[in-house]
Amino acid sequence: MIKITMIGAGSMVFSRNLTGDILSYPEFHNATICYMDIDPVRLAAAEGWGRRVAAGVGAQPRFQATTDLDAALTGADVVMIMLQVGGLGATLLDFEIPRRHGLNFTIADTTGPGGLFRALRTYPVLVRLCRGIRAHCPRALVINYSNPMSMNMAVLRDEGITTAVGLCHSVQGTADRLTWYLGLKPGELQFECAGINHMAGFLKLEHRGKDLYPQLFQCAENAEIVKRDRVRFDLLRRLGFFMTESSEHHAEYNPWYIPHGRETVAGMEVPIDEYLRRCDESEREFAALVASAGDLTPLAHTPSPEYGAKVIYGYFCDKPQIVYGNMPNRGAIDNLPPHAIVETPTCVGGGVLRLTAIGNLPSPILGYVQPHLVQHDLFIEAVKTGRRECIYQACLFDPLTASVLTLDEINTMCDELIAAHGSGIPRLTWQFPRASVPVCGPVPSAGELLAARRTRRNG
Repeated sequence: MIKITMIGAGSMVFSRNLTGDILSYPEFHNATICYMDIDPVRLAAAEGWGRRVAAGVGAQPRFQATTDLDAALTGADVVMIMLQVGGLGATLLDFEIPRRHGLNFTIADTTGPGGLFRALRTYPVLVRLCRGIRAHCPRALVINYSNPMSMNMAVLRDEGITTAVGLCHSVQGTADRLTWYLGLKPGELQFECAGINHMAGFLKLEHRGKDLYPQLFQCAENAEIVKRDRVRFDLLRRLGFFMTESSEHHAEYNPWYIPHGRETVAGMEVPIDEYLRRCDESEREFAALVASAGDLTPLAHTPSPEYGAKVIYGYFCDKPQIVYGNMPNRGAIDNLPPHAIVETPTCVGGGVLRLTAIGNLPSPILGYVQPHLVQHDLFIEAVKTGRRECIYQACLFDPLTASVLTLDEINTMCDELIAAHGSGIPRLTWQFPRASVPVCGPVPSAGELLAARRTRRNG
């Protein structure tokens, strides 16, 4: 009879899928499912879809829906975080202001200016959430799904939320792709993966004890396979390891593709602005979901690839599970700092979360992830000290940003982003001299960018 609270449940497809996954376990058929969101329209629709899924799996949970964070957290056994603070308008700022300086992105939710400013505007909300958890459900299991995963998990770490794990579908999603690339049947691929979220490498790929990396390198010569994942197969040739997440993500995690002109971008099929197109589609999908939320027809549920329900089952029912989780390192990866948020195999069972020790990361993967770990640390320093210079430095060490912009242009871009996000992010002040490059005209607002995009889309 546990209470599971979803924070940001207005992300209806995500909350619906997780609800179905959880209620598919008979042990949770009578659980309390509490949806919390600041948008009452989306909240009501999420509850409607949740009830349909529950009926479809034959469960009889108790549903709650509230805009009151304290009420949602009171008595919660599980707190699931699925926030996107600022919505599409804030995301447009993260794309369009850097674009004024010649910097383009594909996704911009993990690292670089996009990931950094998403973390900055999420920070005040996470701090309030952590205070609520400490006050109302201090023993709750906390599961974070919000990006940027590593920076958000660093906030939970520093706010003293010790029973917390960050979950993502990039490892299992990539494993499914590799299974297909290698011509295996589902479940036949054995693997070990480690690194940081979205930038973990497959250290082992095996089938019945046989190393499959030689076969994967043969796949890298197959044009029909490579065209489905150009950037990651190119990274395989360069780094010697296949990486998690997608080619569109990895195109912006390094300086090797986007900065080298339209020909390289086109040849590698790098989808600039891919995330914005996904957001457009999500807005259309959400409108349809809201309109049909009142339908009482039971909804069949197909299990999702998310680990969330599996973690809850293992944790509360003492049924040990192995998932890939994001938690403070504390020795799991020997050549990364103990405080770093890392992703490795994670044991869950009987009220315990524990990363699996994997030793050292290979040098190519270590070199790939280190600039991003520096950004994580500078983000935490910025929100703790209020020093604007930490934001400049975080972008200065971002491989993509540093390969496109000068030092002064980086400072100016950051100043514009800080001004545009305004009171939505922590207050940041200067110690070092300010940028000497003038701003590129008036800084647009999120509302202006959102209105213009919707006009173009609907026109």
